[in-house]
Amino acid sequence: MVTEYVMRAYPGATVFFRLRLGTLAPLTQEILTPEEARAATTPFASWADAVVATDRELIIIEGKMRSHVVAIAQLQLYAGKARETPDLRPYARLPIALEMVVSIEDPAITAMARQQGIRVAVYRPAWLPEWIAARRRRETRPQRS
Repeated sequence: MVTEYVMRAYPGATVFFRLRLGTLAPLTQEILTPEEARAATTPFASWADAVVATDRELIIIEGKMRSHVVAIAQLQLYAGKARETPDLRPYARLPIALEMVVSIEDPAITAMARQQGIRVAVYRPAWLPEWIAARRRRETRPQRS
């Protein structure tokens, strides 16, 4: 979904899909043992769904089929890590913008995101009705023991 959205919304822009954000160097804080430092860098890697570089801004995008409050926290985390990301150094002069892309919008989450300065785009791909139908079948099926 995010790929489709980005290609339509930002034609001609430089795009990174599934970009790992932050430094790749292990943590070197004295309070961590070498084992703890390795554990802290690997499972907690942050991967942005997309990062778009335009002439005016660097846009970090997180996509969710249905609005979810966790996307707000993810984007805020990504914003802090973007300046440490080696692949994004050429764009360091650009201000960072955060954008949540959803197919099924929850107005309360949209309002919360906008209060945090996060843009919200509603993108409904052509295959959305099929996704909803498949999801509904799974969610309404009785539990099996």
